[in-house]
Amino acid sequence: MTVINLNRFAPATNCKPADRKEWAVCGYAGITRTKHDSAAYDKDSDVNFGTRHISVKSSGFSLMAGSLCEGLTEFDAIWNLYETKAHSNEWCYVTADFTGYFMNREEFKSFVYSFCTTEKESAKNGGAVKIRCRKETAKMLRWLEERA
Repeated sequence: MTVINLNRFAPATNCKPADRKEWAVCGYAGITRTKHDSAAYDKDSDVNFGTRHISVKSSGFSLMAGSLCEGLTEFDAIWNLYETKAHSNEWCYVTADFTGYFMNREEFKSFVYSFCTTEKESAKNGGAVKIRCRKETAKMLRWLEERA
């Protein structure tokens, strides 16, 4: 695991906190973003440069939309589907203070198994089961720091 202090991204227009973190990783990669672009986890990554295809995650992230979990309801089964189909070959968890923890697949899997759980999406969003990470905690930050 590699740790990098990212520059805080202050967009000219309002955007979600998770977008700011994604754009901070884009800045690290030398990519300029002016709007949020969203693609399915199996089709693209948040940040692509060279051979690096990075999925950017932050506090409370969903591994993937419940609608993409193919009706699966068990944690291991959903993870296996994600792992098999994910376009990304690297993951970056960006903390509230814009510290980026870059992980390979095995490191990210360990992170997911340590801090995520299954939950049902709202009925409005289809009600499917998905994997969601807990909100950022001191325990989570210690876990990341110990492995960096």
